[in-house]
Formats: sequence, C-alpha cells, structure tokens
Amino acid sequence: MLITIISLVVFAFVIILVLKQPAIKLPGRAKPFRLDYGYAPLIGVAILLLTFQVPPSILVAGIAGTATIRPYMIIILFFSLAYVCISIDSTGFFEYLALSAAKKSGSSGKKLFMYFFFLSSVLTVFTSNDIVILTLTPIILYFCKYTKMNPFPYLIGQFFAANIWSITLYIGNPTNIIVAQAYNLTFAEYSGWTLLPTMVAGLACYGLLSHTFRKEISLPISSPDLKPEDALKDRPGAIFSIIMLGTCLGFLTVAPILDIDMGIICLVFAIIMIGKDIVFEARVHAGRVQIKERDPLAKASTSRNLLHSVKVAASRMPWKIMPFVFGMFIMVEIFSYSGWIGLLASAFGGILSASGIVGSTFTMCFVSALACNIMNNQPMTILFTRLLEDTNFTSVTVISSLVKLGHQGQVCPN
Repeated sequence: MLITIISLVVFAFVIILVLKQPAIKLPGRAKPFRLDYGYAPLIGVAILLLTFQVPPSILVAGIAGTATIRPYMIIILFFSLAYVCISIDSTGFFEYLALSAAKKSGSSGKKLFMYFFFLSSVLTVFTSNDIVILTLTPIILYFCKYTKMNPFPYLIGQFFAANIWSITLYIGNPTNIIVAQAYNLTFAEYSGWTLLPTMVAGLACYGLLSHTFRKEISLPISSPDLKPEDALKDRPGAIFSIIMLGTCLGFLTVAPILDIDMGIICLVFAIIMIGKDIVFEARVHAGRVQIKERDPLAKASTSRNLLHSVKVAASRMPWKIMPFVFGMFIMVEIFSYSGWIGLLASAFGGILSASGIVGSTFTMCFVSALACNIMNNQPMTILFTRLLEDTNFTSVTVISSLVKLGHQGQVCPN
C-alpha cells in the first residue's frame, strides 16, 4: 500500500517538474541551474530507489522494455533519424526550400502563409516535427523582421502544421514509435491508420488558421531580393542526402519483409551520413568547397578537423529526450510494479466498455487530449499505451463485448 501511494505522489511531482522546469540557484554559480524536462523523470526514479520503494531491477525493465515496447530501440531509431535530418539541414537544403517558397510568394501574404504551412507539412512528413520547427523558425523570424511583418501567424501556422502532419509516418514523432511498437505495426500499416485522419486534420487546420489570421496575412509584403541557391552550402551533399533519406524510407517500408528492425535501418543510414559529413570536411581541407556556414560553431578551413561537421550536427541533436524517455519508461514501469497500471486499466476498461465503439473512441480522444495538456504528450503516450496493453483493460473490454454479443444471440451458450 505504501509503495502505491508514494509512487503516485512521486509521479505527480515529476509531472509538475516537467511542466514548471524551475530554476535553482546553486552556490558558486552565477547563472541558475534550470531543472528542465530531461532531468525530472530521473529525479523521480532516484527518489524511489533511494527510499527502497522499488528494486533496481525496475531500471533494467524500464530500459529493456517488453516484447512490444523497447525503449532502447525507440531511442536508437529516433536519434539515428534525427542525425540524418540534421545532416541534410547542414547542407542548406531546407533553408533553400524555405527561401524558394518565400520568393515564390512575391508580395502576397496569403501565398506566403500557404507556402510556409505546406512546406512545414511536407518536411515534417519525411523528417520530424522537431527538425522542421528548429529549421524554419529562425528563417520565418528573419524574413518577417526584414519585411517588417508580424511573424505570429506564420509561426503558428508552422507549429500547427509540423505537429499535425508529424502523425503521418512512423518516424515523425517519438510518440508515433511508442504506439506503433506497442501494437506491432509496420511502417506501412501505421500510415494506413493515420494518413486519412492526418490529411483531414491538416486541411481543416489550414482553413481555420487562414480564416483566423485573414487580416494579418492579407497585408502586402515588401519582398526582399532573395537568392535561394545561396543557401546551399554543399550541393552534392544535399543531393546525396535526399537520395539517402528516400532510400532509408524505402527500407523502412519493406523492413518486415527483410525481417530487420527499423531502428537498425535508421542507425545504418545515420552512419552513412556521418561518413558523408567526414567526406565534406575532407573536401573543405582540400580547398574544393567554399565555406558558406553561418553556424556559430563554424571555423576557418585551416582550424577544422574531419569531425567538425559531425560535432556541429551532434550539438543540434535533442539529447535531453534520451534521459526523459528512459526516465518516463522507468516511472511507468514503477507504476506497473506498484499496481497503479492495473487499477487504472480496470477502471478505464469499464468506462469504455459501457460506451460502445463510438462513445469509447470520443472518450479516448477527449481523455488523451486532456492528459496531454496536463502531463506532456510523451509521458501521456507511454502511460496510456501501457494501460491499454494491460490484461486488466483487455479482459474487461473483451468480456463486455462477449456479453453484448450474447444478448444479441450471436454467441453460442456452449
């Protein structure tokens, strides 16, 4: 009973830390230390371990996962693909696309809004929402500052597009990977379920945002003289990178046929892109490439080593997701160990089984959306996935379905 109460209190404490991210003043340090989302779950795990409320084996179970959800493989897949996308961005290809869209819009704010929205959508589908937002946000801000426009509508459009369309493919968001792994969905099967809802949501969102910001985006733009081709720092590298990304997506689609884990496929292509970045630095040293970088880590060719591009890409990786995801998986494992997952699964299964298929679908949508805003999307996905997998949930819903079929005379009494 004690572990049940303590684990719930610690879990709530972790969620509060994730949302608040308090700054702590440390002695001898002028700048306060921000306790951000990367550290919060680890603090919760440490509290439960130090108070001897859970055995150390929970750590291993939280990282190794189960037959359906393997946290370590989720991390390998996500970070491998993140490196591939960041390496593509380092060639200037995404900036080239953004500036081309801005140039094509001319003096029309409506066209600019449309181009940025759909560019964000397309890039998100084939990369991830994190990469798109990190890449396009400074470009939008720079463009709007130069033209003295309000960047808010374009930023909101980009954020909505990046988050909605990231649902399309297995690789668009870590939450996608968690759900797809839990139900053993292949790359193609996952998109079979998500493609149509994503298209409807994306187009509806574009229509609503266009109406909401109709006054702001109707203003004419004093378009600057843009040269998108100047954004390309490494044209051969950009072409090679896009081919590699397309090939990677192709292999992910046929992964079940090849019987290869998708995380391994992404890791192989990440290694190939590391090789591409090393070759680029070799070309810089040989004087075959003129450096066009505006990155603060850029150096003169004489002071760069062969791993410079790799280090720059690594500095842009979302490393804090790693301890966050591992920590939250361990916290949910502790929840399961303390009995909370089973209790919640039984209660939730009872509610949904009494609602019917339509009612349970809307109930799940509402509860998921509410939980996402209260506790962040990743811990919500981890927790709810384990809850829906629990035998207490499946047994309640299956028994309820059999009872209903029996009342309809569709189940033989024998």
